[in-house]
Amino acid sequence: MLKQSKILPKNFIQKNSYRIVVLFLALSFLLGLILLSITSGTVSIDFVKVMDILKYHIGFGEDVYWSKVEDMVVHDLRLPRALLACLAGAGLTVSGVAMQASVKNPLADPYILGVSAGASAGATAVIAADLLDITSEYSISLGAFGGAILAMFFLFILNKNNKDSVRLLLSGCVISILCSSVTSIIMFMAKDKEKISSVVFWLMGSVADANWTMIPIVAVVVVIGFFTMVIYYRQLNALLLGDETAHTLGVDINRVRKRLVVLVALMVGAIVAFCGMIGFVGFVIPHIVRSLLGANHKIVLPVSAYVGAIFLLLCDIVAKVIVAPEELPIGIVTALIGAPFFIYILGKNKNSFGSGK
Repeated sequence: MLKQSKILPKNFIQKNSYRIVVLFLALSFLLGLILLSITSGTVSIDFVKVMDILKYHIGFGEDVYWSKVEDMVVHDLRLPRALLACLAGAGLTVSGVAMQASVKNPLADPYILGVSAGASAGATAVIAADLLDITSEYSISLGAFGGAILAMFFLFILNKNNKDSVRLLLSGCVISILCSSVTSIIMFMAKDKEKISSVVFWLMGSVADANWTMIPIVAVVVVIGFFTMVIYYRQLNALLLGDETAHTLGVDINRVRKRLVVLVALMVGAIVAFCGMIGFVGFVIPHIVRSLLGANHKIVLPVSAYVGAIFLLLCDIVAKVIVAPEELPIGIVTALIGAPFFIYILGKNKNSFGSGK
């Protein structure tokens, strides 16, 4: 017994030391990618200068030898852009995890509720029809978020006292089709070709307009949504087994599903409002993580958030440099990079959705 009591603390320390090392390496890799994102772009700024600019803004530097343009590019343009890409990738991915589990459908993604289509209709109305002051910096974001909230409102009206996940999916599809039709009508009626091209670019997604005002808003929504979903990881595990099993395990299916819908709608609404439509992330990343690590959401949620942040950050780097000095919409890059990788993962790991691997 004395010998065993000496071994247990040692194993415990080794296990926690391993976790600390893994966490440190993961954070270091993410920080390295953020620095790579800041150094990449049409304006070339070397790594040492980027580090000195960042240190200066957090209070560790004194000598300023760089220009105001370089300072603005690093601190005001590229750093918030990289952070917004990380937040958007993490938010879309955990939203996809929650939706796939709550409706037990491998085809579900954050946009399946129609919230993103509502946001697109609101933003399109602002850009093309001048329903708000187009000169205002955040008029498009306000229009998009307003459209997302309106779509969520209609979703709840259609699913009042509903306990069927199939009806929830169908309602989301109907709302998405309706909002997409509204977007098409507005674009058809708009006479300004420049505004139409702005709508098309926005619908393909971009984090190029990121600034320091956006970051706290998106960060608060994503962080609250993420930690709330982590709290609900047991319920998500149960929902993935089916409604009957979840009910047998004591899960209030209707209440949990409604709370998840609200969380996903708010997260997607905030992300789409500032980044436009960035598809594929919330659909493919959860599948990749589940195929590699299993279906326990205590592990799937944080890993998916991390992988989603890295994936979208990498896509943004590619979008900036692949056709420089022009820039591709990030939604195109996510599909081009993600689809082949997803096909490869499917070929290597053939586990069924919702399995307990």
